[in-house]
Amino acid sequence: MTVSAFLSTLLAALALLTPVLADEASQRIDTLLAEDWRRHGLSPNPPANDEIFVRRIHLDIIGRIPTLEETQAFLSSTDTNKRARLIDTLLASDGFNQHMFHFWADLLRIQSRANGGQGEMTSKPYLEHVRRRIRENMPYDAFVRELLTAQGKVWDNPAIGYYMRDLGMPLDNLASTVRVFLGTRIECAQCHNHPFDKWTQMQFYRLAAFTYPLETNFTGVSDKGALMDLKRAAERQPGQADRTRHLGRVFENLGDFVRYSKVQVLPSRLLRLPHDYAYTDARPRDAVHPATLMGGQVSGGLQEFAAWMTSPDNPRFTRVIANRMWRRVFGLGLIEPVDEMFDATTASNPALMDHLEKQMVRLRHDLKGFLRMLFNTAAYQREVTRAEPVPGEACHFTGPLLRRMTAEQIYDSFVTLVHPTPDLPRRRGIDAEMAQKLVYRGKLSDALDLMTPQEVFDGSMKASEAYEKVSRRAGPLREAYTAAQKAKDRPLMERLNLEIRSVEFVARTGIHDHVVVPAVARLYETRTGRPAPPPIPVRLPSEDELRKAGQNRAYIDVPGYDIDQAIPREEQAAAEARDALFRREAARFKVADAEAFVKERRIHARDWPRAADLESPAPRGHYLREFGQSDRDLIDNASSDASMPQALVLMNSGLFAAVLGPCTQLRLSLDAAASPEDKLRAAYLTLLSRLPTEAERRAWRSSGLDSIEDLVFALLNTQQFIFIR
Repeated sequence: MTVSAFLSTLLAALALLTPVLADEASQRIDTLLAEDWRRHGLSPNPPANDEIFVRRIHLDIIGRIPTLEETQAFLSSTDTNKRARLIDTLLASDGFNQHMFHFWADLLRIQSRANGGQGEMTSKPYLEHVRRRIRENMPYDAFVRELLTAQGKVWDNPAIGYYMRDLGMPLDNLASTVRVFLGTRIECAQCHNHPFDKWTQMQFYRLAAFTYPLETNFTGVSDKGALMDLKRAAERQPGQADRTRHLGRVFENLGDFVRYSKVQVLPSRLLRLPHDYAYTDARPRDAVHPATLMGGQVSGGLQEFAAWMTSPDNPRFTRVIANRMWRRVFGLGLIEPVDEMFDATTASNPALMDHLEKQMVRLRHDLKGFLRMLFNTAAYQREVTRAEPVPGEACHFTGPLLRRMTAEQIYDSFVTLVHPTPDLPRRRGIDAEMAQKLVYRGKLSDALDLMTPQEVFDGSMKASEAYEKVSRRAGPLREAYTAAQKAKDRPLMERLNLEIRSVEFVARTGIHDHVVVPAVARLYETRTGRPAPPPIPVRLPSEDELRKAGQNRAYIDVPGYDIDQAIPREEQAAAEARDALFRREAARFKVADAEAFVKERRIHARDWPRAADLESPAPRGHYLREFGQSDRDLIDNASSDASMPQALVLMNSGLFAAVLGPCTQLRLSLDAAASPEDKLRAAYLTLLSRLPTEAERRAWRSSGLDSIEDLVFALLNTQQFIFIR
């Protein structure tokens, strides 16, 4: 047998073995729970029927209710193993990836425009990087190591967004790292010894010393310190005032090309104790050397720090993520709070917690495999526990807890009522516009890195002279703008603003001519070994272009710095795949005018994307924010509590009209029902994934209402729709 054939046989055998191991692991969880129930004189909740299960499993794995078609297919199936098969199908779907993204976005505070928009160049690639790692099902420990060791430029390593998220705040970043990955709140020790835990201020600073040398304020100019030394030397020379007056602005504008796009270690950056350090083990302002908190002691750089953090010997790392996943599935952690563990903290079921840790290690931190194990337990597939958990009292998990949907689950369930096929074909990854920006900035950054500080300075001096010439012209314009602003003359303000932008554009052309063009020419020569071609002439931008925040210039085309042409092709392919899907939907629902249906569905695809395809977080005022979506400024800051804004949105907003508009899943399902009784069944199955009870049928018949829209409105505002049963 060849090596290739042997490997194929081995992989096939492992594929057959994996479900057996998962079943055994799930059964062991049920056994440990049953032993706990016996010790406490408890009985398990009854098994959940298929109607409850199909809705719950869709919400928990892919973050939305099932469609009518999905519900009917599951309920009508006679496959004795259909629950396990559905779990596997949902875990393998893109819906799982999208729903899992919200977990990480809340925990890591992932924003599309982090740091007030300053970090957009890094935050969007970072967001897409996390999405990609979820799709790849990267092992959790490898994912964390990648974040903690991230260095370089964003176009080469988008994981640097983890550190860039806390731009210029390394101590806050360290506190968040410990809380997220070790379940320990150490931030109090930043200012003094922890009042409730064993951590000292010295321990906080010694741990922070691992990551403190990372520089996140990189501005894109090679060796800024050397440039400033040259600037100070020039300013001391007689008669240089006019030439050096605008050097600061030149350096600032050079930095604007690639600002906040790089994370690098600066060995010279030593962490020192604060000036008010009050303990006897050191003096204020003493340098601090790195050391770990718990588990094996290591000292050194980021690699050692990340290895210690994710080591199986670390007493918190695996336990924290296993507990977080249990909470995600069952509604409450075996340890609560999940991010405030102490040495004395005990799980509500210690034997089960130990088993989960061992399984996480056995699965090599495969979170999807771990979730599969939990979803396949008999405990998960029981009816919910409706009693409110009492803080401080152990929860024994006779079934999962009754929970309200998250903001994303509510919104995506409405998306499901709009879309007959909710998970539409979409291209995943950076869009063409952002890809173009990254290529452009990457070219300028790499080019500037090839210039010596003296070369950058000499070009900047010439650019500074150009600034001085145009500043005389810009000064009166700015004074006129201030006067127009006081007079509230908006048309004049707009005209003067464009004139000022035009003048400043001309000034920045000096940077283009004397710094950037020579740098890009050298990049071209370095890459190709040939003399650089003449630069692409700069043209004065149009009024529309001037109104934008900035304009990208082509400079010189350099091989290797081109947008990936696969991106627009893939976006076009996704659009064509959606149209083909819409035509199949039209045929399935027997729509007379298929082309009109396709046009309407295109509008749905544009206006009703899944929550994960929107900005992170959604803009203020969006349905997601009204439903309690996290602002992603603080760790795990979402709210699923009932609120007046949420109630008003459900009752008074345009949501109701949207889900009953033309060509929506709900409208098509209701229209396909022939009789009033069939429409009643369709409404319940679509919204609640179950048939109405006899009592509900009688209540509807005696209500005096004859509009199915009234029934839909009532059901959408029930607790049964909002809760995960």
